[in-house]
Amino acid sequence: MIKELASVEFYGTIEHNEDISAVVSFGNFLAIGSDESERKIQVLEKCHDSYHVRNDLTIELTVLDKNEGQEIDIEGMSISNDHTLFVIGSHSLKRSKVKAEKTYQKNRDRFAKVISEERKNKIFKLTLDPQTGESQTTDGKETINLKQIIKNDPILGRFTAIPSKENGIDIEGIAADGNSLYIGFRGPVLRQNYVPVMVIEDYHHPEQYELRFVNLQGNGIRDLTKVKDGFLIIAGAAGDALNPYQLYFWDGVDTIPGNDKPQQAQLNLLGEIPTLNDAKAEGIAVLSETNSTYKIMIVYDGLPNGAPKLLQITKPAIFNEQ
Repeated sequence: MIKELASVEFYGTIEHNEDISAVVSFGNFLAIGSDESERKIQVLEKCHDSYHVRNDLTIELTVLDKNEGQEIDIEGMSISNDHTLFVIGSHSLKRSKVKAEKTYQKNRDRFAKVISEERKNKIFKLTLDPQTGESQTTDGKETINLKQIIKNDPILGRFTAIPSKENGIDIEGIAADGNSLYIGFRGPVLRQNYVPVMVIEDYHHPEQYELRFVNLQGNGIRDLTKVKDGFLIIAGAAGDALNPYQLYFWDGVDTIPGNDKPQQAQLNLLGEIPTLNDAKAEGIAVLSETNSTYKIMIVYDGLPNGAPKLLQITKPAIFNEQ
């Protein structure tokens, strides 16, 4: 069951404030990222029941390339127990949108154009201090690129030439579990509705990975985050369809079945995430966890300041039986 709690506000100047795509909680702080940002992550400090922008704590991601003007396309952030922050780009291609104010021929030309931006193909690693909110900004050496790894994968490689939102490669979530990273794909959604999750055991050796799959009934992963016994997943449309946004619990076990499989997966639909108009539930942060509930924050792409919403989630019945 999903229960809405008291409202929460972000105060201060939020850059790209209607394009918030990622959020993470650490200590008395939040970090938020936008899929329109070139390289900036903003840090907010909690004050009573609201969060205030700390301009002195803004994180600038360093990129060692010459692709000025390109967006990193921040889609997911996660922080590990040792306060290491991971930030991931979408690793996607995009098709240009048609616009009503342009001529028919210009829109035809735009629609035929597929854009590749190298900066989207990165994972950044840096350290946050939960006491002060300060960061040790990456110098670019703690950055890895998954593009070639994805291209060489026998399943994912077939989708690397397809734009995102058309069932091409589109990463929108990352969760840290100890030394492992779980990377959630919005697309592709494969036959029988299986969505890939790339599990990397060692950040410095991303070529050593495993693909696991979750079945979200036709939806893709819009974000995921670590909780005590597994992960919470925001599920939403892989493309531009207006599917409802749903919240799942997943224990991290591959959901593909088999009569010789030693461990069965636990995947529970927890409920539908409340939304307004055409806003997209894009980011999730766990603020607290008890034996029976999670308290989470959801931020939305398409609403001013991300329209942060606090929710209380009842854990699956399986935990109450233990």
